[in-house]
Amino acid sequence: MGERLVDSYGRRIRTLRVSLTDQCNFRCVYCMPPGRLPTVSKPKYLTTAEITRFVGIAARLGVSRCRLTGGEPLLRKEVVDVARSLKRVAGMREISMTTNGSLLTHFAKPLREAGLDRLNISLDSLDARRFEDISRSSQYGRVLAGIETAVKLGFPVKLNVVVIRGMPDEEVFEFVRMAVDYDMDVRFLEFMPLCGSGCEAERVYPVGEVRELVRSRFDLTELPRGDRPAEAFSIGGGRGRIGFIASLSEPFCDTCSRMRLTADGNIRPCLFSDRQYPVGHLLKAGAPDEELINAVRLAVWNKVAGNEFAKDPFRSGETTRREIRKGPLIRSIGG
Repeated sequence: MGERLVDSYGRRIRTLRVSLTDQCNFRCVYCMPPGRLPTVSKPKYLTTAEITRFVGIAARLGVSRCRLTGGEPLLRKEVVDVARSLKRVAGMREISMTTNGSLLTHFAKPLREAGLDRLNISLDSLDARRFEDISRSSQYGRVLAGIETAVKLGFPVKLNVVVIRGMPDEEVFEFVRMAVDYDMDVRFLEFMPLCGSGCEAERVYPVGEVRELVRSRFDLTELPRGDRPAEAFSIGGGRGRIGFIASLSEPFCDTCSRMRLTADGNIRPCLFSDRQYPVGHLLKAGAPDEELINAVRLAVWNKVAGNEFAKDPFRSGETTRREIRKGPLIRSIGG
């Protein structure tokens, strides 16, 4: 029986998100404040070889899906080399990427040739002016072109739409019609007030309300969810699917199977917690595999029980610290 990576609440970790950079060419209101933020110096970034080694360790521990993220991952010049290298990792069944799509017309083909399996592309509005207001970017046309390029190249595509209070009903319906007309997933994500202008409670548009709005116009059939974050539905007469991710109002932490590796080599076992565990120094020092395995196990064992922002999403203070639990660090591979 293969190795399993399990936290102290019995949740099995199957998915690894790898941040290639903390930099982004957008300044979305739900993600970043308008001004500059401190960034990681590039010498501290993990190299392609270091990322590949870590992903290989994760695969040995039972992780089978890896998603490249950022910041905006396409700003990392080695992004194609990283995708190609990770595709060769034994046991890694799927390599995907989340991107804002603005650079996809250039990178989609080489990424497809490198073996990238699918793309998640952010598109928060189908109205150019509203898109610019949300993203603080004027690259609406480039994003649409990037999506078109990805579809033509045969990428399975998921469109991620962060819904913000005030989004017109008709725009919601237009997004759904994209999933009717094309074989793609359109997923509505609940506004997560993590930074930027996120402390304004009135911006939150509960995804449950969006779901009911969509049901009023379209015939939806629920699909198996498993450990995926999205509640997914097929659409009567449609080619694609609709998804709803309600991280705040309907948290799904009890089935969470994810952890993140930051660009500078920290494991974040919960995407919505500031708790992290360093492994970059081990990778850069060429530490033995067993040390890395122990570090991964410690981080995962201390994955928090639930989404702490869901309890008090509009607070401005730091995440409440909890006592770190001790757990198993060493277990034989394949045991």
